[in-house]
Amino acid sequence: MLLTSRKKQWNVTDTGSYPRFKTKQYGSMSKEPFSFSAALSRISRPDENPDDDVLEVGESMELDGSSETALVPKRVRNPDATRQKLLDAAFGEIRRAGFGGASISNILEQSGCTKGALYHHFSGKAKLVNAVIEECLPGYVDDVWLSDLEGADDILPVLMGQVDRLGGENAPDMLAGGCPLARLASGAGELDENLRKRIDGVYRYWRRGLASHIGKAQFNKTVRTDIEPSAVAEFIIASLHGFLTRPPALRNLETQDSFAREFARYLNNLRP
Repeated sequence: MLLTSRKKQWNVTDTGSYPRFKTKQYGSMSKEPFSFSAALSRISRPDENPDDDVLEVGESMELDGSSETALVPKRVRNPDATRQKLLDAAFGEIRRAGFGGASISNILEQSGCTKGALYHHFSGKAKLVNAVIEECLPGYVDDVWLSDLEGADDILPVLMGQVDRLGGENAPDMLAGGCPLARLASGAGELDENLRKRIDGVYRYWRRGLASHIGKAQFNKTVRTDIEPSAVAEFIIASLHGFLTRPPALRNLETQDSFAREFARYLNNLRP
């Protein structure tokens, strides 16, 4: 049905009142002039003639283009949330199975997303792994290893506490399947050179952050000043990496105690 607009004729009085439409006759029926006061009075009395079945257009509703008045549910899409779900699921799958064993099907099942959504955000498995390396692994380093050191005048007890918790109930869930960075690094042979460099970049980020805290501890005179912070940071990270790459079955209480004792011995040697 073709819709056309009809021009309305109206006269403006000299007194500045609202324009009044000329009444157009249709047989025996006539249209009453528009009245602002009448319209406002109807709005101001919402309790009269309530209509509980009326739906209002909100964030989850929109007008159907096929009808001027029909309301239909609107599916709210959040691309950023979908992408984050895929990243979280991929990070968990890689921690569990490594890069080579990571399954796209498992990632889709865990995220609740479709394959189309995955390939909309990531053109392939390598791109997905690249995003995990750049966006998830630095957060893992911060949350598990560096954030505890922030504001600590003496970092050595904090570092010791991080090792002690590995064998207890307070161990971070992120480490349940081992160090995710170590899992990716162990499969570096399956990655292209670009991805290997990105993994090494995460290690450098961890090393720089830890070395910075060691340098502050030297300034606070809680760590010897004759040691090189970056070299100590490298040794600590390598020690943690070596322990966490052991299969979970081999990280029993005995091996945990042995590692903790030697780690404590090394930290005590850093005292002034």
